[in-house]
Amino acid sequence: MLLSTRNLCACLTGMAGTCWVPIHSPAHAAEGGLSNFPYGAQTTYAAFVPAPGTTSFFGYALYIKGDSVRDGDGDRVPGVSVDVFAVAPRLLHTWKSTFFGWKMTSGGLAEGLYARVAVPGGDDDDIGPTLIGIEPLYLSKTFGAWTVFHGPLLYLPLGSYRPDRPANSNVNYKALTYQGALSWNPNARLDVSLNAAVEFKDENEKTDYQSGPQASLTFGVGYKAFADQHWDVGFSGYYTDGLADDEVRDVKVPGGGRTEKFAIGPKLVYWLSPAAAVVAQWHRELVSENSFQGDLFWLECTFPF
Repeated sequence: MLLSTRNLCACLTGMAGTCWVPIHSPAHAAEGGLSNFPYGAQTTYAAFVPAPGTTSFFGYALYIKGDSVRDGDGDRVPGVSVDVFAVAPRLLHTWKSTFFGWKMTSGGLAEGLYARVAVPGGDDDDIGPTLIGIEPLYLSKTFGAWTVFHGPLLYLPLGSYRPDRPANSNVNYKALTYQGALSWNPNARLDVSLNAAVEFKDENEKTDYQSGPQASLTFGVGYKAFADQHWDVGFSGYYTDGLADDEVRDVKVPGGGRTEKFAIGPKLVYWLSPAAAVVAQWHRELVSENSFQGDLFWLECTFPF
């Protein structure tokens, strides 16, 4: 989540890996569908950051109900389902100095989660720390009604990982994401935001599995429909697709292993003040290949200090 003195960005950039849990099934590579960058989160004032010289706290909670798992053709894999609950605290600080007129913002985050995977003949669960995220430098600038934001995000895994288990609380690889966001705000009531990101994943050293880079586009529209402008109603969603096939020891996995998803749903924001807000959103996945398919329920907040 990114925030200016008047805006909230529902950016779950810190909740990497919470959306995707290792699922072992005959139709899936062991790590199909895994990702760090949480596409679908950055949906509200996506290009905004804290005001210069200020720091903001961001809290994130996400529940995933994956009622089915889909193969590379989008067909259901029988008997497999996923439940995940994740939380992540995050801090962002915008420096007083600028870079040729661009605001400079740095931050970091941590994440933990509980994951439960049901497979034919039994189920498995895991709870623990997931990762830390290092956000060294974001640049952002406003041009009239348009605000632009971009920068890198480095993910480092935490906790234990067992390749023989269906459920793990982390993905066991480092990743580098570069993201850019654009917000259009022609007046104080309307927000139209887009976030585009590409995640480059390191090899899982315990499985020799090399996931291909993953691209995503997250979108959100919100409107303050009431006179007091405390409530912001709208919709949001995402599309993601793999850019290259997954490999194990330099050999392409059967079917390529690329994850593709599309989801959309309602979004509601309540503004406690111009700089503090709570975001709730629900995404229903309508398309899913090489991953689970289900519902994602987000609850996010931000408070400056």
